[in-house]
Parts: sequence; C-alpha cells; structure tokens
Amino acid sequence: MTKSPKADFSKIDIHDVLKQRRQVAVIWSIEDVQGMRPDLNDDHAWEVLQQCERVHDCDVGFTWLLIEIVAEDLFPLPEHSQPAKEGVRP
Repeated sequence: MTKSPKADFSKIDIHDVLKQRRQVAVIWSIEDVQGMRPDLNDDHAWEVLQQCERVHDCDVGFTWLLIEIVAEDLFPLPEHSQPAKEGVRP
C-alpha cells in the first residue's frame, strides 16, 4: 500500500479559491480579538473566535460587538478593569 501525498495547504490562496467559486468570506483572526482584548493569549483568543462562529446570528453578522460580548462572557475582566457605566458611582 502506498501513502497518499498530503496536500500542502500553506500554498492555497483562500481568496482565489473563493473567487473561482463566486463566494466571499470575511476572515477574523486572533490578532483582531487581541486588538480588543490584549490580555488574552493566543489560545484564549482562538476560543473566542470559535465561540463567535458558533453563536453569531446571520441577520446581525460577526461583528466587533460580538467579539467583545463573547470575550467578556468567556474571560471576564476583573471588576476594577471594567469601565464605569455613565451615571453609576462605584
């Protein structure tokens, strides 16, 4: 039995593949998550992206607000790190 060659996915241009199929995709990365939440490491940022993909609403989309809400849900900021709400005194 011979081994089948493994595909080298590092050479695939996802945008070219989508263009050929007349499809589009918006791509989010862990760097996007970490830009909003620099306290999250790569693994935590990846968890946020995966959860966003699972829960996003197609009518609303995958947005910065979704990332913010999911990140806060999965990895709450310490109470002293959260911005004070307007009109609310500590």
